[in-house]
Amino acid sequence: MPKSRFLAPLFLAFPLFFAGCGDMSGDDANWFSDTVASVQKYITDFLDAHLTKKPAANTMAMAARAVRVTTMEMKPHQVSIERELTGRTTAYRWAEVRPEVNGIMRERCFTEGTYVKEGDILYRIEPDIYSAALDSARAALASAEANLHVTRLRERRTADMIRTKSVSQQDYDDAKAALKQSQANVQAAQANVRSAEINLRRTEVKAPISGIITKSNFTVGALLSASQVKPLATIYQTDPIYVEVSQSTDDLYTLKRQFEERGGNVRKVMPSNIQATLTMHDGSVYPSVGHLNFTGVDVDENTNTVLLRAEFPNPDRELLPGLFVRTKVIMGEDNNAVLAPQKAVLREANGTPYVYLIGEDGKAVRRVISIDKAIGTDWYVTDGLKIGEKIIMDGVNNVRAGMPVQEVSPEAMQKDGGGK
Repeated sequence: MPKSRFLAPLFLAFPLFFAGCGDMSGDDANWFSDTVASVQKYITDFLDAHLTKKPAANTMAMAARAVRVTTMEMKPHQVSIERELTGRTTAYRWAEVRPEVNGIMRERCFTEGTYVKEGDILYRIEPDIYSAALDSARAALASAEANLHVTRLRERRTADMIRTKSVSQQDYDDAKAALKQSQANVQAAQANVRSAEINLRRTEVKAPISGIITKSNFTVGALLSASQVKPLATIYQTDPIYVEVSQSTDDLYTLKRQFEERGGNVRKVMPSNIQATLTMHDGSVYPSVGHLNFTGVDVDENTNTVLLRAEFPNPDRELLPGLFVRTKVIMGEDNNAVLAPQKAVLREANGTPYVYLIGEDGKAVRRVISIDKAIGTDWYVTDGLKIGEKIIMDGVNNVRAGMPVQEVSPEAMQKDGGGK
């Protein structure tokens, strides 16, 4: 073809060469006319011969360029819809140990870092002043009770005398008022005794909950105050233990939209039945399975995330509060999931995944897809592919959109060298 393109202008220009010989006559003119006709016929035959061969050559070239590929039909699978979120462990219960009375610490009664039970005595504060206050309150109560006895007798005598008109009504009213006043004084004295007893008991600082106690922030001899800011120690109950993680609102609404669009194909798990697994910082998996027990009802304005909390058994206290972990939460089940082999999925320069399918005209069709996670050697496809569609497998690296392709068996592809 290149040769014909080069010669054709020469052949067409050849008669013009003889046009300058237009002054010929007689035998010369006849010779010139015959020569021009022969040249024109040769040019026409040459071009026709090359043009009639062009379609056949193009057809053979197109057939030679068809890429041989293998395909895989998309079939339904059952896949758990999971989210792996990062977070930290927090104690199931925790309490700060604080003094409720003022005084000098006389004794620390626990070993730091050990397990303590609710009600165990942790500290003793110097009790002398509170013991003396209790004795004073009891003395005041005894005095009030003695006075009550006297006023009660006086009231009885006055009541007898009022019947015989020996005393005035005013005297009787005063006696009754004095009796009630004495009764009130006894009640106040009894309250003071109870208050003094409470303060004396509070000189023994007890554990508010059961759990592991931290190191003590104060030593024997320190002056303690009921209003101090710093606690004496902190107790953590870690069995069970909480894991608090954060999920972005974008991911949360994407998951919600996936549930709505897939309809009956996706089974949403009830919040109380959502299971969770832990992956430790070294990559090992925590042996016990937990469950989600709380979903936040507001969004953190700083991070645009929602708080999720899972509960895990921790009998051996392997998990400590504040530990960084990765939590895998099962949100639902996709009963018609599409799994695409990883080798069939290509990526654009910006990372967008896509695959090639065979169109009805036998040409490759490029399809952008959305993937969620890797499952073995496959990608879990959430958008872009449907059950029953075929994607190109072997030979996909040699395919471009619109390029003719030829589907062959894997055995035939192996004979061709795997389509690489």
